[in-house]
Amino acid sequence: MRLTTHTDPGLTQARSSSATVRALEISIAADKALVAEVRHAVQAALASWGASAIADDMAVVASELTSNALKHAGGGATVRLRLAKGQALLEVDDGSARQPVARRVGIEVEEGRGLLLVKALAAEWGWRHRKGGGKTVWASIPAPAGCAA
Repeated sequence: MRLTTHTDPGLTQARSSSATVRALEISIAADKALVAEVRHAVQAALASWGASAIADDMAVVASELTSNALKHAGGGATVRLRLAKGQALLEVDDGSARQPVARRVGIEVEEGRGLLLVKALAAEWGWRHRKGGGKTVWASIPAPAGCAA
């Protein structure tokens, strides 16, 4: 697992020259045991950036999207978290071009609810193809007022 975190006052949102963007990037191998580390890293980063109010929800989103990437893409993944004025954005890159699909499953089934959780917790979510192959699945949650970014 490779973890990079930074605060870059040079990164700004459109129409704002003073907004600081805080970012975390995690590259992981195809090992489901690393999902818990991603979840904890996302939660800790948001808490340290003053966004504790959304840290638990975004940690669940990170866990679900990362689990899906590892399970369905058959390889490693890259997780990016950005916190900028107004929102936290989580993106997960994987090597599969298959569209993620939220599905309804019966109560007796132990898996298959990940995207339903993401949809319930995030303000928005979606996906896009990446140039060169694969896809990025993303979700955003509004940042709390008074957040450091």
